Amino acid sequence: MKLRYQLLLVLTIFSFTANAVLVSGTVTDSKHQPVPFCSVYLKGTTVGTTANIDGKYSLEVKAGTYQIVFRSIGYKLIEQQIKVENAPLTVNISIDQESYQLKEAVVNASAEDPAYAIIRHAIKMRKKYLDEAQNYQCEAYEKQTWKLPEAPKKLLGQKIDFGDDLDSTSKIVYLSETVSKLSFQNPDHKEEMISSRVRGNPNQYSFNQASYLRLNFYESLTPIGQRGIVSPISATAMVYYDYKLEGTFIQNGETVNKIKVIPKRIHDPVYTGDIYILDDSWRIHSLDLFITGNQQMQFFDTIRVTQTYVPVEKSTWMLLNSEVNATAGLFGFRISGTALGIFSNYNLHPDFPPHFFNSEVMKINKDANKKDTSYWDTIRPVPVTLEEHREYVKHDSLYSAHNTKAYNDSMDRKNNKFSPVGFLLGGYSHQNTWHHSSTSVSGLINNLEFNTVEGWAAGVVTRYDKQKDEEDRRRISVIADTRYGFSNQHFNGNLTFQHRYNPNHFSTYSVSGGTQVNDFNGNTHFSPLVNTGYSLLARKNWLKLYEKYYGSVMHRMELFNGVSLRVASEYADRIPLINTTDFAWIPNAERPYLSNDPLHVASDSMHFDRSQSFTIEARLRIRFKQKYMMRPEGKTIMGSKYPQLTFSYLKAIPAVADADVDYDFASAAISDEVRLGLLGAIRYSVSAGKFFSSKKMELMDYHHFNGNKTIFADFSLNDFELLDYYKFATNREYIEAHAEYNLGGLVLNKIPLIRKLKLNEIVGAHYFTARYFTAPFKNYFETSFGIEKFGLLRADFVLGFDDRKKALTGFVLGLKVNISNGSINLSD
Repeated sequence: MKLRYQLLLVLTIFSFTANAVLVSGTVTDSKHQPVPFCSVYLKGTTVGTTANIDGKYSLEVKAGTYQIVFRSIGYKLIEQQIKVENAPLTVNISIDQESYQLKEAVVNASAEDPAYAIIRHAIKMRKKYLDEAQNYQCEAYEKQTWKLPEAPKKLLGQKIDFGDDLDSTSKIVYLSETVSKLSFQNPDHKEEMISSRVRGNPNQYSFNQASYLRLNFYESLTPIGQRGIVSPISATAMVYYDYKLEGTFIQNGETVNKIKVIPKRIHDPVYTGDIYILDDSWRIHSLDLFITGNQQMQFFDTIRVTQTYVPVEKSTWMLLNSEVNATAGLFGFRISGTALGIFSNYNLHPDFPPHFFNSEVMKINKDANKKDTSYWDTIRPVPVTLEEHREYVKHDSLYSAHNTKAYNDSMDRKNNKFSPVGFLLGGYSHQNTWHHSSTSVSGLINNLEFNTVEGWAAGVVTRYDKQKDEEDRRRISVIADTRYGFSNQHFNGNLTFQHRYNPNHFSTYSVSGGTQVNDFNGNTHFSPLVNTGYSLLARKNWLKLYEKYYGSVMHRMELFNGVSLRVASEYADRIPLINTTDFAWIPNAERPYLSNDPLHVASDSMHFDRSQSFTIEARLRIRFKQKYMMRPEGKTIMGSKYPQLTFSYLKAIPAVADADVDYDFASAAISDEVRLGLLGAIRYSVSAGKFFSSKKMELMDYHHFNGNKTIFADFSLNDFELLDYYKFATNREYIEAHAEYNLGGLVLNKIPLIRKLKLNEIVGAHYFTARYFTAPFKNYFETSFGIEKFGLLRADFVLGFDDRKKALTGFVLGLKVNISNGSINLSD
């Protein structure tokens, strides 16, 4: 019986493919030049394709008689009847540029352009068409091609070598095609990637997402850039745009209005270009719009969007194709790319099974990358260009030649050569590509620092990583961290074993043990490099350290979607340390180093008794209705519209292996990033904690706030930029809150000259209140005003206030840590 079903399936597939006939040809204009990306479809259906950049198209249909439609923005629509029999059919077509007729208008200097009345009708109908298709399914083909036409030969003094990845003529750096099935049931959507092809590596899965190309101009904002771009038919469009009717033409008995979209203020988040609106129904027929660097795009020079809509049913039009072209430049690199999406075979009345729509918004089938060349030649709706074909042939051949043990071993021998200078500056890495393993040793200079406890301290981090294959995210890692202090003449070393064993649930466990020096404030982001500079140049040794001998175990995993649990336990023997050196590059007898006692900086005696602790910690993170993508390599979090909740409990248990520390601590936090469209975005975090018992504790066991006393910052949301690192620790209860409002250029892009810098303005507020401080006040508040560039470089002016009405001021700069709360970070 099973064999019969298999045979029937094979015969059915063969019957279908046998009846499919290839219709192909070239679309040209009146001057015999190719018309790129012309829409080609069967009239009355969404069975169609798009011509490639050379005007070539191909379409597979069953035998029969059809009306085939050729439609391109700016050209007259052509319909031609074809009769498809059992042999391939070539249909070359020439289309003429559209001739526009202007409507009669009253000659009056104060008369309004007719375009405004059309746009008002379109705005009035916007909500109806936004919600028109409550359910649908369709097939989607997406192709992305990215080129690097210009690149510097060196960057930061280092030679740039692309090897075989960059052809000297085509300059293509990325080429990928995918076929997906899109499903929609308002407001939910799901995408299933059926097939995937990536140039040069058949084992990779594409990162294309066809759903991202369905930019919906019936929405008020299209999600491009930090704040979004205002649609030409949004409810507030008249505030941002002027319009001009360029003409009308008749298509299938309907009048189409071509309207020029003109920004009132060029630096607003707006489009320029043309939108085509149908008379009477006032729906979008097609559009050709672009934005430039004037719209505060940080890297991109131009982004151009073209879309074509077709009727699926008499009263319902759907997107047929969407094309996004982009150019960008930075540090001498120029990149240009095209993302083309074709949407066909719409079903507006799908019968979705119960619970079909859930938190999984995209799934990539495991066999998606197993399709051969003949499959793509059959299924691909857009013929590849000669350049793309050459890229596939060349890089697939290179992959076949390179994917051998002999080749990988030869390349490893070349790349694994040891260089004393390279080891000193950047370390050494030894790859075993065939066995998917690597061993690395950090550079000596990278792990060289100075502090007053160890003096000059040199360290080396050695790491070994092994995974099954390049498609498998499961990994084993072994990390050895060794360190020697030349002033205290003391060696520290520890070893960690990590195993990521289930990427679908972020499951990882680790075992670690040894000796190390630790900062009393475990929350600080104080860089050892910054401490080295401040110590040697200004004799400001703010970093305070203690030593511990420890052993720890940790396990984390996602229990179910949106809920993750981390459990850890540690035994530690904590040992006090004192300063052992007074060395500095700039001697200053009037400014001696402070002691290593965080609370008594004038006394350099042992500031706490040696103690032992045994702790158990559990941390639960919850994100309701968390969206995710399921890739064959593992799960990828896509975010949620709900905030993230975190609950933790930490218990120090005495009498275990002579442990004497005894306390109970619980905390809760809520955090999120809220996007406000044109008004920017707000990030916030609110947390509270309480020590329910504190029978025996040392300073490192207290809750510490993230302080900073330097001009350098990494701008983590939970930092206080003017706060001491250690004075404000508490072993009772506390509440702290942080918020940052990124205006995304809302104000600065309106100021001449300054707007050319494309800066984003950021306003921050940070507050805590706590009881039983080592400091003389209970409440502390900071506010900050800053600017950032590229979403990376940032500078802030900060004001701080405490209960004593004492005001603090400061200026900080550095690299921004921009970790979105839209996804759960399971690494800590």
